[in-house]
Amino acid sequence: MEKLRKWLKENLFFIVFVVLTFVICNIPLPYYIMAPGGIINVNDRIKLDDKNEMSGTLNLLYVSEYKATVASSLMSFILKDWDLNKIEDIQVSDETSKEIDLRNKLMLDNSRQNAILVAYQKANKEIKINKVENIVVATTVSNGIEIGDKIISVGGIDIQNITQLQEIVKNSEVGSKLKVKLIRDNREEEIDVEVVEINSLKQIGVVMVTNYDYELDPDIDIEFKASEGGSSGGLMIALNVYNAIGDVDITYGHKIAGTGTIDLLGNVGEIDGVKYKIIGAYKNNMELVFVPEGNYEEAIKTVEDRNYDMKVVAVSTFDDALDYLEKNYGV
Repeated sequence: MEKLRKWLKENLFFIVFVVLTFVICNIPLPYYIMAPGGIINVNDRIKLDDKNEMSGTLNLLYVSEYKATVASSLMSFILKDWDLNKIEDIQVSDETSKEIDLRNKLMLDNSRQNAILVAYQKANKEIKINKVENIVVATTVSNGIEIGDKIISVGGIDIQNITQLQEIVKNSEVGSKLKVKLIRDNREEEIDVEVVEINSLKQIGVVMVTNYDYELDPDIDIEFKASEGGSSGGLMIALNVYNAIGDVDITYGHKIAGTGTIDLLGNVGEIDGVKYKIIGAYKNNMELVFVPEGNYEEAIKTVEDRNYDMKVVAVSTFDDALDYLEKNYGV
């Protein structure tokens, strides 16, 4: 014991230094950092026999996000393109970091499915939908429903999409209970969920996406890393799939990037962090960047403020992007 006390006394400074270093670099704070990201060449992720060749690239843009520590928070005050944000800014209700990561993965999967459906329909390729799954990606109230639950029926009515769910809730009384049948961890469960009023709207407090189990001809798969998530890559995934299964190289040899969600009708939706994506596109020598109409003002301001020599084009639909490439780059 005496030897231990002597050793601790002699090495006290070193021990304190190690402990402080660990705390500064590893203990998470209730903040996160947004910083310029990079590009993902989606064509490299597509698995398809006899894939159509691509002379240029169609790149998905992403934002770099870091869980804040004392060290990284201090860095955000030094690096001008790093911004410190409250964790509440990316939370829906009181989500944990684990739930946020799960939500982002579910949103990426939904985005990939939407993109494939849009591309196959546009290319007149065969697609057969076998089953519909309605998956909870967030909850806004404490109601017993969890992220990842698959909703089968509400109030005894089988649910096909979010519109049908909204109609059932709309026709229910505030304070009443609806019986929700769902699948959780591969087991079917049934719970009672109360109808509440939020911002003058009747709700049961779930955010839901619709996924599809389908057969494709030609069959295609797109692989993403476990660390990747979010819905903002929808437009670029759709363009890459369309190119892969088609007969025309829609890049015409150019380096193209973009961002934006996509729905089943091919509409392109707004995203967060467009400034960081524009910076990432420029650092990776992109010639053209597609952005959603609602993000164009911020995107073009970033380009002009930094004097970037890069074309930014606003699109509202998948067809807008396709038409632009053909009219401006096509032979």
